[in-house]
Amino acid sequence: MKKVLWIIGLCLIIFFLLFPFFQMLSTSFKPPNEQFTVPVNFFPKTFTLINYIQAIQFGEFARYFINSVFVCVLTVIIATVIALFGAYGVTRIEFPGRKFILILILFSQIFCLAAIVIPLYTMLGKLNLVNKYQGLIIGFLTFSIPTGIWLFRSFIVKIPITLEEAAYVEGATKIGSFWKITVPLLKPAFGAVSAYIFILSWQEFLFSLVIMNDQKYRTLSVGIMDFVGQYETNWGNLMAASVLITLPVLVIFLFMQKQLISGLVEGAIKE
Repeated sequence: MKKVLWIIGLCLIIFFLLFPFFQMLSTSFKPPNEQFTVPVNFFPKTFTLINYIQAIQFGEFARYFINSVFVCVLTVIIATVIALFGAYGVTRIEFPGRKFILILILFSQIFCLAAIVIPLYTMLGKLNLVNKYQGLIIGFLTFSIPTGIWLFRSFIVKIPITLEEAAYVEGATKIGSFWKITVPLLKPAFGAVSAYIFILSWQEFLFSLVIMNDQKYRTLSVGIMDFVGQYETNWGNLMAASVLITLPVLVIFLFMQKQLISGLVEGAIKE
């Protein structure tokens, strides 16, 4: 009986998680006259791609997409490199305050982004980086670097330090052993960290909204609000745009799910 209840509960959770996405996908393929019919049609009677065509052609959608790709790719590259060196430093190098820094890195992920967006906006304003890609990338780095460090560290601690010590015996330097021994063994970690950072950056809304006031610099997460009018909302186009925004994240997750799950689990159980 208990097993049956667990299965029923699991099915309910899956239903509530997937039903909004199913409804979004279904509405994106419906013509306007089918979107609010009573009783509700869960599947479109007339299958159409007009919502996707109009969404792609709508306003600055293409520019928003390019902005999102540009900002997220640069964020992934910068954050991954910094997180790699940071994780190696706090994992392999003994120095005063190392544990405190680890706690600080973990503690920084507890903060709600809304708590730092105003101070960050003020700082970027003084540096003249508001409405600039550099400013938004800095904003994304504030939450992606700590996450990357913690994920990288979960992989580094699994690499036996004796491998690096053997390299020292052969005459390798600290940096040499890092590049020749540690980095090649971290290939799965690079995939997990870069994918997770990309997903976080791609879906981020608050920083994009506050830092990018100029329409031409907006990312997709904010630009999608263009489909919501003052008196009317084009739900078909909005749902189609939402599906298009979701696709890159879905594709990355499908290809990198093993690395992502492994990185998150390892990061959660390591001290």
